[in-house]
Amino acid sequence: MKKTFLLLICLLVCCVAAFSQSVTLTFTAKDVANHYVQLNRVTITNLTKSWQETIYWPDTTLTMQNGTGINDVETFPETSLKLSQNNPNPFTSTTEVSLMVAEDDEVMLDIADVNGKIVGTHRMRPQAGIHQFRITLATAGTYVMTARQNGQTSSIKMVCNGGGDGNRIEYTGNGGDAPHASATKAKNGPKYTTTNPFNFGDQMEYVGYATINGSEVESQHITQMQGASQTFTLQFTQIHYQLPTVTTSAVSNITSSSATAGGTVISDGGATVYDRGVCYSTASMPTISDNCIQIGQGTGIFSNNITGLNDNTTYYVRAYATNSQGTAYGNELSFTTVNPANDGQPCLGTPTVADIDSNVYNTVMIGIQCWMKENLRTTRYANGVNIPMGSTYSNTDPYRYAPDNNNSNVSTYGYLYNWAAVMNGDSSSFANPSGVQGICPNGWHVPSDAEWTQLTNYVGSQTQYRCDNSSVKIAKALASTTGWLSSDETCEVGNNPSTNNATGFSALPAGGYGGNYGNFGRNARFWSATESDDGDAYYRMLANHEAFVYRNYYQKFFSTSVRCVRD
Repeated sequence: MKKTFLLLICLLVCCVAAFSQSVTLTFTAKDVANHYVQLNRVTITNLTKSWQETIYWPDTTLTMQNGTGINDVETFPETSLKLSQNNPNPFTSTTEVSLMVAEDDEVMLDIADVNGKIVGTHRMRPQAGIHQFRITLATAGTYVMTARQNGQTSSIKMVCNGGGDGNRIEYTGNGGDAPHASATKAKNGPKYTTTNPFNFGDQMEYVGYATINGSEVESQHITQMQGASQTFTLQFTQIHYQLPTVTTSAVSNITSSSATAGGTVISDGGATVYDRGVCYSTASMPTISDNCIQIGQGTGIFSNNITGLNDNTTYYVRAYATNSQGTAYGNELSFTTVNPANDGQPCLGTPTVADIDSNVYNTVMIGIQCWMKENLRTTRYANGVNIPMGSTYSNTDPYRYAPDNNNSNVSTYGYLYNWAAVMNGDSSSFANPSGVQGICPNGWHVPSDAEWTQLTNYVGSQTQYRCDNSSVKIAKALASTTGWLSSDETCEVGNNPSTNNATGFSALPAGGYGGNYGNFGRNARFWSATESDDGDAYYRMLANHEAFVYRNYYQKFFSTSVRCVRD
């Protein structure tokens, strides 16, 4: 756990030879793995003058007078309210803060996000002294914590990586007397003033002590002549174990009763991650006390299916990882399971969609995806640029073609487009959703290979769409009831086409073009927005004599049908 200890050793300002007479030393500490460590105390030894002072956390100030008596110390205003910087910072889930209070009166603590919204408050009436608080924040971001008492304020900035199970400020105890309560060595001077002698150039030694993994250990010593302000990092040779760092991956393959969820353990915190997985619930911020599935050990990417979910229900999910220091959580995501009643119906709110040529297409909801129910037949991109009719084929120039080289087919089967025409200059995408508008109308996009997989996985998961109860024999459920050449086998698309199209997707066998026209009435092929290499891209195919939906790649000059998915 990242902890920072700040020790300021200040020499009071004296007007000698017209230059500054003060030295400020700032101390932090790190372990051998470069993790920040909270110091319990720092011992400062003046080897030249043979004296030693020890400062204890969270005391922060020691004053040494350069060469004159303590009675010459100037008067400095005291701060009676001060927040220490939170430790660790940045942090995941929780962090610690100390507050110095010099007056026995009410204190208001609050935490605000970058927009000024208050996300946590705490009110108390503490006695003078040092008080500790544990801060928990759920959402990643930059925050400002402020303490207020009798018109005084003290603020710190903190950076949260998310992962907390809510937003709160918890009082964890009194850390001791306020620093000014024992600073009696100087008349009207700053806190913890020492009368021990110091001169610029004295040989000094600094050593820190910290509790690491349950035992107090000593840092490496720093010995040098001190004549100027300086920041030190006290180095410990042990590893200070921390909570793991984990993120939650996007949820995929959502059905009416299942979904695929997972995450990535980015760091094990120096200790072995012996448990990891995902937690889910219908309530926000699920923990290991809720429904969880364990998915292996160690660092890296992990995922698995969540089953037994209720349909048409919103769930919240977080990845988790556990090591010897405890359990850390990733960012929260939500998803809604499929409402089976919507399958095959026009998309809610978008029963039809029009392209720039005013062609109107029916839509269909399958799972959580909203698809065009008809093949695209636009002659222009959404920005009005024309897509030329092709008389030859090309990998780079965009072209469209009439199915079977017959313009009368376009109104039913749409155009065939090469990959350059489909993408309209956009880059290949493996994402889900693809983010590639390409040839599609505004508000719609070309499906990636992953989105086609989402469709076929969903259809295969629903028993009402299977033939012979096979999760892969689903072509008939996606194929239209007309236009197919006949075939003999029961589960093939061309066998009794009147039983096709259980999903409402209505795939039509427009064939293709690759220098020659072919397979009209036999094949329905659809481009994806995902290339397999510089010359090829992935597509999906249904055939009259097959029961399966085929995933393959082909040369980009080949021209096939296009279906768009709603953004």
